[in-house]
Amino acid sequence: MGIFCTILAILITVFVLMIGQYNDTIINITVMYLEKSYNVSFLVWNLIVYSLGILSGVLLMLASFFEVRNNCSKLRKKYDKASINSENSDERIKILENKIKTLEAALKKQIEG
Repeated sequence: MGIFCTILAILITVFVLMIGQYNDTIINITVMYLEKSYNVSFLVWNLIVYSLGILSGVLLMLASFFEVRNNCSKLRKKYDKASINSENSDERIKILENKIKTLEAALKKQIEG
């Protein structure tokens, strides 16, 4: 899926550059608050809009990224606790087995002796 998205992003970038290059018209941009007017080529305008679109997409995905990372850390802590508990239960079983063997040995000595 990552390769597909990379190829798609490259194709969209090439498309934006080709459209901007072959349309050499000048766009007049007026900033109302400063009462200034700028002449910008169509290529620059396309690149600005494209980069702002990419930036907004990245910012929208950051929220879900942090949520998934938080969930992963919670799951990791949960599994660490579960593995510690299973290790403790394995150790308890070994201790009980050793106690049983000791008691069996003592019982055999008492029966024989």
